[in-house]
Amino acid sequence: MSLCQHADEQGKKVFWGLEGLYVNETEICYIDNDSGKIYYRGYDLEELVKYASFEEVAYLLLYGKLPNARELEEFSRQLRARRFIDSSVIDLLKMLPADAYPIDVLRLSIDYYCTRKKFINTGSLKDNYELAIDLISKLPVVLAYFYRISKGLDVVLPREEFDHPANFYYMMMGREPDPVEYEAVKTIFIIYADHSLANSTFTAITVASTLSDLGSAIIAALSSLKGPLHGGANREVVNMILEIGDEENVEKFVKEKIERKERIMGFGHRVYKSSSRGDPRVPILKEVARKLAEKKGGKYLKVFKIAERLENEVTSRLGSKGVRPNVDLYAGVLLYLLDIPPDYNPAIFAISRIVGWVAHVLEYWKHNRLIRPLERYVGPIGLKYVPLSERE
Repeated sequence: MSLCQHADEQGKKVFWGLEGLYVNETEICYIDNDSGKIYYRGYDLEELVKYASFEEVAYLLLYGKLPNARELEEFSRQLRARRFIDSSVIDLLKMLPADAYPIDVLRLSIDYYCTRKKFINTGSLKDNYELAIDLISKLPVVLAYFYRISKGLDVVLPREEFDHPANFYYMMMGREPDPVEYEAVKTIFIIYADHSLANSTFTAITVASTLSDLGSAIIAALSSLKGPLHGGANREVVNMILEIGDEENVEKFVKEKIERKERIMGFGHRVYKSSSRGDPRVPILKEVARKLAEKKGGKYLKVFKIAERLENEVTSRLGSKGVRPNVDLYAGVLLYLLDIPPDYNPAIFAISRIVGWVAHVLEYWKHNRLIRPLERYVGPIGLKYVPLSERE
């Protein structure tokens, strides 16, 4: 690099975190801050949560339209048929430490599966859809199996008559969800299914842009999702609420966090910072969480009330600066109400978001271009090599 080039680079603007830059065009998810709405393929997310099944939403994201009755039945049949996993996978899960992070278990399982299948990216849309449906169907089964194994419980086999959310809950908890629990699981699955170009989705398409295989892109996305600033945030929300312990402690907790300029988990989101309406997913999850908390009572209602008090306290102090509750506040609470251990929260996110990851990867491949951004060099130029014997 010449000194002239170096000087030219000094004048280039750096968009830290790629904030405010458009790097792609999509037909999958639109976040409308003006109206306070999120749209999947043009459909209002709130309406999809209220009226659609998870299978309908998954089909919509993957294929670009809501299925008719025949298409839905065939898609649902494929998901049900692929729930059964090879005994060698169960043997693998039994070899893992009981306290292994569930999201690491999902990564390992996909790697093992793709290695055994010798899956590569042939460019075949049919092959990629086959793998996608396999992974969407099998990952919840793997997660439920690992949960049971890690707790010393017998694994629970899939039930063909249950849909995707009900079967996952049944396999994990060993019983069919009641209507309020089912609504909670379905809501989590649909709301987490996509959210535009989140970090894990961008990671997936970055890997996919090399024309690597779909499995590798999903593994990379899982790695991104593990971080506490993304998928791990819903785990930290629960730990934070349990640390607070009581509604009476909320005000002091928030005040001290603000004074120390520390992050309060479950609050703030770059996409919604300038929106007066905040994250549209929050009121949907909050209402479902309220119903489940009031039904279960006791410690569950206590956790919900702490979260609600947190929402009010943080919003009153920081709302004018764009810090409002995000999806993780009540998603974390809802998962706690479902008796999901906090370490499993990011993995629940993952078995839902895999639908969005696949949809974005397949869309990006239609006009693939290798993602290779620039970085501005700010170091020295023209240093002379000094022999080792002469260095201080």
